[in-house]
Amino acid sequence: MKSLKLIITLLICGTMASVAFAGNVTGTVTYEGDAPARKALTINTQEQHCIDATKGAKSEELVISKGKGIQNVVVYMRLRGTQELEIPKDKKKLTVDQKDCRYLPHVIAVPVGAIVDVTSSDPVAHNVHSYAAKNEAKNFIVKKKGEIIPYTITAAEAIKLTCDVHTWMSGYIVAVNSNYYTVTGQKDDKDKWIHPDDYEKSSDKGKYTLKDVPAGRARVVAWHEKLGTAFKNVEVPATGDISVDFKSTDFKLPKKK
Repeated sequence: MKSLKLIITLLICGTMASVAFAGNVTGTVTYEGDAPARKALTINTQEQHCIDATKGAKSEELVISKGKGIQNVVVYMRLRGTQELEIPKDKKKLTVDQKDCRYLPHVIAVPVGAIVDVTSSDPVAHNVHSYAAKNEAKNFIVKKKGEIIPYTITAAEAIKLTCDVHTWMSGYIVAVNSNYYTVTGQKDDKDKWIHPDDYEKSSDKGKYTLKDVPAGRARVVAWHEKLGTAFKNVEVPATGDISVDFKSTDFKLPKKK
């Protein structure tokens, strides 16, 4: 009985320590030099809804603000040892919507093991074509507004999404082996989605925050669909913040096979 009590005590202390000794990782992701002009999208459709919704639409592949911030950069932590296993995976509802004939959000970050609900807010049918190498490469139709197709994520990778019906549409599900992740420039202070055109006009500096990261050696990773990947090794403090900034010149594209 004494040994059981000791084990329970140690488990409680270990859990408290893992929560107590944690810091926040904050920083910015900014673009060096002049921001390239966003390309106008070619809209090939006879559907009036999409014609009206996409009038003047530009590519979301690389969106830079006036403050040099970069929108849609996935920033996440890679921890050493088994620290990540001590914190439960994110249980909030994860959804990729198709609204106004575009993917919303354009990029979504999720932990491995998550189920992403793919749906549509549009009155037209969409085809979701996923390009996955490590996960199931799904290809399905969302026939009507409000229909939900679950997509289970089993491995870490960036999965590109397109629509075979509306060829200008694209987005990403970025699955990470982490419980600490975020995406830059997506929502305002009122938790509303920021349209890329509005982000481009803003003064945002690509700021991000990863809260309550367990103290110790770790790697901060940043991923962007156009720029590639960057990382920095850090020592997360037992309390307080540590600042980790990225510039576009830090990113590298994967080597072509």
